[in-house]
Amino acid sequence: MESKLAELDPKTSAFKILVYLTFKDRPMKPNVIAKGLNENGSSVRARLAELKKKGLVDNTNEGYIAQTTTYDILMKMQRT
Repeated sequence: MESKLAELDPKTSAFKILVYLTFKDRPMKPNVIAKGLNENGSSVRARLAELKKKGLVDNTNEGYIAQTTTYDILMKMQRT
């Protein structure tokens, strides 16, 4: 997972969504994420699909959850 996180550009909306989910630390539906980030819902769903394919998020009955920790995100930010 660390290598997949390393590939993610911090300037992208996918990274922004991952950070949001990681720090919220609870399952969230795409429309809630979109509202919280002031993003388009269809764009959020598309980025979530990409993140899920990379193994960085998982989809549960309650919503999407990050597979990363706050430590992972902070270390990524420090490296870039």
